[in-house]
Amino acid sequence: MIHMDSELLNTALTAAGAVALVFIGGWENGRRTRKAEERKDAAADRAALEAQANELVAAVLALKIAGNTHDHLFAGWRATGRLVLNVLSQGMTAMALTDRVGAARGMAFFGVGDRLVDRWERDVTASAAGLAAPMSRLGTAVAPLLRREEPGLAAAADAVFTAAMEGHGDDDRMVRALEDFHAALRPALMPPTPAAGWWARRRRAE
Repeated sequence: MIHMDSELLNTALTAAGAVALVFIGGWENGRRTRKAEERKDAAADRAALEAQANELVAAVLALKIAGNTHDHLFAGWRATGRLVLNVLSQGMTAMALTDRVGAARGMAFFGVGDRLVDRWERDVTASAAGLAAPMSRLGTAVAPLLRREEPGLAAAADAVFTAAMEGHGDDDRMVRALEDFHAALRPALMPPTPAAGWWARRRRAE
């Protein structure tokens, strides 16, 4: 009877050990699967973040190009000076070619000036309206970055957006904002350092 009980005990222990091994193996496989999925999700998130950052920079450059073009053509004293010279040149030509005399001769000059200024104002309005598209693109590009939780990243993206919207021609401000943005972005794009295993932690503790 005692011998039989020993055999039953050994059998039970063997079965329990087998069950424990199956359980441990299943748990380890599940853990590895979860870790692999977490790494995959983290890599996908970093790729999405990199794409969002690239789109923000591209949107900033698009707005800067459009804004600089608008400013070159229509903003500042140089653009106004070109309009004045054009009015004087074409107005004087109209006066020279007209058969009218006196005040009527002067009206030829002012008629040309009115037409040129009116066309200028329409061109300015059209050019300003053309800035709406790159501004909208910039707003769309910055939106997902403002929701990021990485330290300093949302604030840095907002600073880039503000610098581009308030002063696309201020190169120093734009450069500083982009540098701060890349400084906040860099650690967010780095893969996390793998956690040390139990044996490695124990070796370091010793």
